[in-house]
Amino acid sequence: MPACRVSFQIRTECVKKQQVMEGAETPGKILIVEDDEGARIVVERAMRNDGHNVVSVGTGQEALNHFGRFDTEVVLLDLGLPDIGGLEVLPRLMQLDETAAVVVVSGMGDIETVVEAMKLGAEGFVVKPFEPANLCKTVRRALRKHRLARHAAVYEAAVASRTGTDAVGTTELVGSSPQMSKVRGLIMQVATTESSVVLMGESGTGKGVVARLIHRHSRRPHGPFVNLSCAALPANLVESEIFGHEPGAFTDAKVRKPGLLEVANGGTLFLDEVAEMEASSQSKLLKVIEERTFRRLGGVRDLSTDVRFVVATHADLLDLVRKGRFRRDLYYRLNVFQIEMPPLRERGEDILELAYQFVRTLNPALGRRVARISEPVARMLQRYPWPGNVRELHNVIERAMILCQGEQLLTAHMPKDLLYSRADGMIDVPTLDEVEAAHIERVLTVTGGNVKLAAKRLGISRSTLYEKMEKFGIKHGQAEDREADASRQARQR
Repeated sequence: MPACRVSFQIRTECVKKQQVMEGAETPGKILIVEDDEGARIVVERAMRNDGHNVVSVGTGQEALNHFGRFDTEVVLLDLGLPDIGGLEVLPRLMQLDETAAVVVVSGMGDIETVVEAMKLGAEGFVVKPFEPANLCKTVRRALRKHRLARHAAVYEAAVASRTGTDAVGTTELVGSSPQMSKVRGLIMQVATTESSVVLMGESGTGKGVVARLIHRHSRRPHGPFVNLSCAALPANLVESEIFGHEPGAFTDAKVRKPGLLEVANGGTLFLDEVAEMEASSQSKLLKVIEERTFRRLGGVRDLSTDVRFVVATHADLLDLVRKGRFRRDLYYRLNVFQIEMPPLRERGEDILELAYQFVRTLNPALGRRVARISEPVARMLQRYPWPGNVRELHNVIERAMILCQGEQLLTAHMPKDLLYSRADGMIDVPTLDEVEAAHIERVLTVTGGNVKLAAKRLGISRSTLYEKMEKFGIKHGQAEDREADASRQARQR
């Protein structure tokens, strides 16, 4: 091989290594703002020789017009422009995209102006006349900083969109009923595929937990998991959240914002209550699923994304399709695999298991030491119809634990709705034992667990009260301490 070719390859490899070190291993999008045609040609040539994509303009207004359309990463800004001064253009560019990297190009006599530009947010400066190599190095450095800032913005958006647990307060699918065993089996079957999943079921049944489990067991568990409730935001904001927007796309859109399709790239996007999505958003979502490309609101460039879609709804999507309220083509694109979440009233054997799970997770959060649920409360929980499903159960347990100062949840800690409700929704008449147990629990709560005082208030002996507490499965912190004291005294005697 000729020596000159070897030398050229060595130089090329050195340039590539330097570009990697500078964070510019992929071409940048450079906007050149220079009114002098000769200088503009020199800068263009230097940027293109360094592998970048270039757009050149000669005025400040043209710069503002092209900035968003070109998805600019670095701006080479001459300060002496004929229409709008560079010091006025600079802050307006920063308003359009707070991660923008602006490199000021100026003559030797404008050093004070350059200093002012740096105060306004310029990333660097190059003094005319300049060496192309020095200009390229400055641009690579600015490009690296811009990309780090952009990644940070996307990461912050991802963090803001994530939560560690579902609204029902757990990251696990709790329950040993046959219904939940079936759900677990379906999760494991679909998780390792790339198919879209529709989660059906009433509100509060744990669809968010299932979505996270699908992501955790998928081929992309280390990618982001991002969720959005389509019912929690107005229609125009749902589009902005999913697709992102460019500056000026709508009122108050001051800066460019990455959408969740960018944030969730390489991971899973979970759209809760997808049936609430407006028709225009449904059409755009269909395009993303089919083509894996989208545009930010107000944008002109197609962006690519690699996300796995999991959606949830409490509505009957097929019925909405028949009524013309949900796109038929989108329904069939999304409904590749369906998982139906059973309501809590249909899996009564899971209620206490869930309740104890919530107790364990809420103890450290609330600063409590609850260890048990009394028998009367357990019966209440199991006969209540739970119209709000798992979410309602979580809220009831949390409320009870806030009221509880001991180690056991008692009927006195429960809301009145649970006292006389049955699983069939009818008003229930409690048995005498249930009334007696609830009354004893209330008295023990009022007396702070003092069995002697509670027995006096109830008009019975302490031994009778202990018998009834054992019969009804009632334990109380101070009651247990006194019982232990009595046992010790008996042994000493």
